[in-house]
Amino acid sequence: MSDDANGVERVRALVAAARRVADAASDFGRRARGRLVESTGLSAENVAWALEEALETAPSDAEVAALVRSVTAGSPAGVATRAVHVILPANVFVAPHRAVALGLAASERVYVRPSRREPVFTALLAEAAPGLFEIVRELTPEPGDHVWAYGGDRSLEAVRAALPAGTVLHAQGPGYGFAVVDASAAGEAAAAALALDIAAFDQRGCLSPRAAVVLGTREAARCFAALVADALATRAREVPLGRLDAAELAEIRRFRDVATYAGELLPAGPGGVFVTDGVRLGVTPIGRHVTVSAASGLDAALSEIDGALVTAVGFAGPSALAGEVTAALPGARVSSLGRMQCPAFDGPADRRSLSPERGL
Repeated sequence: MSDDANGVERVRALVAAARRVADAASDFGRRARGRLVESTGLSAENVAWALEEALETAPSDAEVAALVRSVTAGSPAGVATRAVHVILPANVFVAPHRAVALGLAASERVYVRPSRREPVFTALLAEAAPGLFEIVRELTPEPGDHVWAYGGDRSLEAVRAALPAGTVLHAQGPGYGFAVVDASAAGEAAAAALALDIAAFDQRGCLSPRAAVVLGTREAARCFAALVADALATRAREVPLGRLDAAELAEIRRFRDVATYAGELLPAGPGGVFVTDGVRLGVTPIGRHVTVSAASGLDAALSEIDGALVTAVGFAGPSALAGEVTAALPGARVSSLGRMQCPAFDGPADRRSLSPERGL
C-alpha cells in the first residue's frame, strides 16, 4: 500500500472517531457534549451546532485524498515522515480534528500536545480511536520530523526557537474572517447568514468574521448593519453566548467605549455592530461584535486591509463576486455567508501561503 493510501486509511479512522464524538444518540456522544460545554465555556446549543455542522464527520473521498496530498506533495516517493508533532490550537474546540488529520496524513506516529485551555475534545478523539495518535505533555521532535504549530506570533516564535536543527515547522498563525456583501444582496437572508458565522464558537478562531463591507452606499451599509444587529439578537436567543473570562470582558468594554465615541454602535443581543466609514479588520473583540462599512467596490475595500491577515471570506451577491474575491485573496477560504465555519476537509483550514520552515 502506498504512503498516501496509508495516510487516507489513518485519516478515515480519525473521521470515524469524530463521528462517535458527535453522535448525540449514543452514551459516548451525550457524555462528550456535557464535558465539552464545561471545558469550552460555550453554550450547550453552540457545542451542539459545532459537532453537527462544523465537525467534519462525512468528508468525501476526494476531500480526504486532497487533505493527504496537501501534506505529502513534494515529499520523496516512498519516504514517509518518521513522526509528526502537533501543537494544538485553543480557540475552536473542533479544530484538533483537522490538525491531527494532517499529522496522520504524513505519518503513523503522531504526537499531540493539547491546548491547556481546552484539552477535552482531543482526549475524546483519542478515546474514540485508541492507539491512532498519542497525547503528550511535551514534544520531543528529532531531525527530519515535522511539527505543526498553531498560535499567535509570540507562541510561534517560541516554538521556532526551541526546535532542533533539521526539523520542519508548519506554522499556522493568527488571521481573521471578512465578509463582502454586494448591495443587491444586503438583505435579511445575508444578515442572518453572517450572524450564524459570527455566533459560531462565540467568534473565536481565524474563520470568524470580524468585519463586513457592503459594496454600495453608506446608507446601504447602515441598513445592512441594522439587519445584522437584529439577526445577531435573534441568533443569541437560539444559540446563547457562552462564558467569557475577565480579560475578554475588559476588551469588550474598551471596544464599546471607543466605538460609541468614534461612530455608531448598534446593540445586537450580547454583541454589537459598529457602523464605521473605514474597513476595520480585526479590531473587534470576540463575543459577537462586527464592524460594517461601505466601499465603492471590491478593490476599494481591499485597499484598506492587510490581505495577509485574511483567512476566510464570506460573500453574498453575484456568483462572479466569489471569483473576484478568490483572485484578489488567493490564500483565503472563500465561501457563501453562513458557511465560513465549515470549510472543506481538503487540507489546512488556513490556506495562506505559509511554506514549511526548516530548522537550522
